[in-house]
Amino acid sequence: MAASLTQIDPREAWQPASPKVWDLKWAGHLYRRGGFGVPPKASADDARPAWERLQSALKRGQRDSVEQLLAGGSGQKPFDTLMDAVGGRIAEMKPERFGSNRLERLQGWWLYRMLHSPHPLLERCTLFWHDHFATSFAKVSKLDLMFGQNRLLRRHALGKFEPFLQAVSRDPAMLVWLDSSKNVKGKPNENYAREIMELFSLGVGNYSERDIREAARAFTGWATFNGRYEFIATQHDDGTKTVLGQTGKLNGDDVVRILMKQPACARFLVGKLFAELISETERPPEKLLAPLVERFRKSKYDVRDCVATMLRSNLFFSRHAYRARIKSPVEFVVATLAAFDARVGQESLALAMQGMGQELFAPPSVKGWDGGKAWLNTATLLARHNFAARLLGGHDRSLRADIRPAGAAVKYAAHKTPAAQVDFLVQLLLQGDVDPRVKSRLAAHATTKQPAGKEHDTRLREVAHAIMTLPEYQLA
Repeated sequence: MAASLTQIDPREAWQPASPKVWDLKWAGHLYRRGGFGVPPKASADDARPAWERLQSALKRGQRDSVEQLLAGGSGQKPFDTLMDAVGGRIAEMKPERFGSNRLERLQGWWLYRMLHSPHPLLERCTLFWHDHFATSFAKVSKLDLMFGQNRLLRRHALGKFEPFLQAVSRDPAMLVWLDSSKNVKGKPNENYAREIMELFSLGVGNYSERDIREAARAFTGWATFNGRYEFIATQHDDGTKTVLGQTGKLNGDDVVRILMKQPACARFLVGKLFAELISETERPPEKLLAPLVERFRKSKYDVRDCVATMLRSNLFFSRHAYRARIKSPVEFVVATLAAFDARVGQESLALAMQGMGQELFAPPSVKGWDGGKAWLNTATLLARHNFAARLLGGHDRSLRADIRPAGAAVKYAAHKTPAAQVDFLVQLLLQGDVDPRVKSRLAAHATTKQPAGKEHDTRLREVAHAIMTLPEYQLA
């Protein structure tokens, strides 16, 4: 493919990739972007470890693997039913009984979902929308509202965007977060009107301050009562308003419909999905996105169709997309656990992620997390390295981890030699994508005579830790 995005033929870019573009490297790429690193289990009773599921995906082929990822595995409904019941119980916890760790329990519940869901793409997209519609427990302060919003995001994550935005506009957590209870006739509060345009649909520069003021009037009377959305007619301004050139006695629903008709809306959303699924390192020219933007608009903002087009495309299976994103802390943690089929205390994971710069249900602002290079600095990178060391050390009671890289390496490595076992770990964690000189040094460490009492298992734990500190492992 062309040297830069500006040179790529847009028609070619979004055509389905050749099924011949498929090996361990590209399988790893697909599951890092469309999930959390490894193929999901085919069903609830699928006991195959991650490596065997990855090998099955290789045999299945590129196109079938993409389609299975889009569809999700069997057992989704009973999994959702069980997880919703557990999440609901957590959300009902009383502060006076459970204290300040209630949020960590809900964070741990979501991490468990990501790790075990039959539909990792759905969880990945739910996480994407959590960042897009950034809402924080720090202000909402009610677990049941945060849990309810999480379910809403998941329900719409791969659906049509207009009903999604309508639902978010009525979501109790969002109403609290952006002060909708203060948005009343005669004293409109502009918070939600501003963010629905700037962050949720159009992007900066595609509306005026007058549009915001008029839209705020349209949303007056939208409030919460006992944790539920309620329209209070006496607080609604039913006068004539003009938003983005449309005039009438507009309400909030009308504003959403007007936003959907703006050319900037489809461009803005496709651009964000491009950064999530294709590349955050190269800014795509408008002509490259144009076919996808047009398709998105004609599909009535069908998110699943847009995501599917990206995941099937020539551009997705190209060097422009390969390792062109930095893993978020969630991706780093969940992908590591998934690779080793680990069982870990989820609440302690949530605490560990704080040091890496990401707290689920608590994005730092209405803009969400900065992401990209902002994920990595001296402190957060050290936190990643320390987490990997704790996870692989086998002695950290707070994580309650039971990860044994030596067991998997001995089981699957050809000839069972230390060098072959190192090669297996490189294949499992990086799909072989490592400098040969680095791989040689890792093999040398595994074969070097160790001090008395230092077993082979310890050496392979150290090798796995070293792999997880490499620059390549930080990239999705």
